[in-house]
Amino acid sequence: MVGKRIGIMAATLLMASMFGGTVFAESPEDLKEKMQLPGEVEANQEVLEKVDLDRFNLNPSDQKSFRSMIEKKAEGDVLYELEPNDYFDLADNLPFMSVMVANLYGEDIDIYKVKVTSNDQYMLMMGSTYEFPIDELLYGVFDSKLNYIEPEVYELYDHETSYQVVPVKKGEYYIAVLSDYWRYGESYAMIAGMVDTTPPAAPTVNAIDDNDKVITGKAEKGSTVTLKNGKTKLGSPKADSKGNFKLTTKPIKAGSKITATATDEAGNVSKATTKTVADKTAPSLTVKDIYSNSKTVSGKTEAGAKVSVKVGKKALGSATSNSKGEFKIKIKAQKKKTTITISASDKAKNTKTVTKKVK
Repeated sequence: MVGKRIGIMAATLLMASMFGGTVFAESPEDLKEKMQLPGEVEANQEVLEKVDLDRFNLNPSDQKSFRSMIEKKAEGDVLYELEPNDYFDLADNLPFMSVMVANLYGEDIDIYKVKVTSNDQYMLMMGSTYEFPIDELLYGVFDSKLNYIEPEVYELYDHETSYQVVPVKKGEYYIAVLSDYWRYGESYAMIAGMVDTTPPAAPTVNAIDDNDKVITGKAEKGSTVTLKNGKTKLGSPKADSKGNFKLTTKPIKAGSKITATATDEAGNVSKATTKTVADKTAPSLTVKDIYSNSKTVSGKTEAGAKVSVKVGKKALGSATSNSKGEFKIKIKAQKKKTTITISASDKAKNTKTVTKKVK
């Protein structure tokens, strides 16, 4: 115990020489003054809504699991502190989403280094104690210049676990851990990770035409894709492990604008993708009977369609249907039993053809 305290004092003096003016320059008590306790911070509700505590697998209520970690019998991503780690240049590395198991010995300080590489804006730390109250475990975050970062969320999860969320950018940070009561041999577990604040990429939607009964595409795996036709919601399929999504629907009118957004598990929403439903359906076409003395061909088709009349390869005439789809085309009178071909093409080049025998 005495040797340990002498080591801490030496570490404190060393830090004072290396980092003059930092919170560690005088004593661990200075650090305690800087750190806040769970419940002392007015939580940023917008950030709190994005926190997914289920990702941070400390199993705080599972004492058997905690005991196995303490006894170094756990499997998986569990690390154990390496002393001395009382000051910055001897900080233990703490990979994100790995559990660090450690002990505090009296006036001990444990320091861990983490590296932020993503564009997410917040880092979450969760601490859990074993056989001593969670309010005795103090921890806080310092940037690479050793400035203390005020948490935007610092809450109790239960009587054994607390968590805090701090704003970060890309770079290195330090997590300092100590006991509020300087007890000897207090065990704890610590985990850190990023709060997902990055929206997923906009989904891609495969080509859709007015005959399709399925809409498919790709989005961030596990995200929920919301598909709309204008303001009408068509459905919300979930992207599978490969990012593929699929929605069964009724055929949609050509020209309709289908929008798609992806919402990830943290509630971040992507930008919208818009896909126009292609026209792949030939226009309807009805033609009135043609007689040997007829000098016009008339009928009905899709509005704005181009209608042509031929005998074999010889063009007899053409016109564009009106807003009601009606057309009347002047032709020369044809002999009885002559086969006349009438074709209507819409703006998408879909064509409908019928033949008529002159009566």
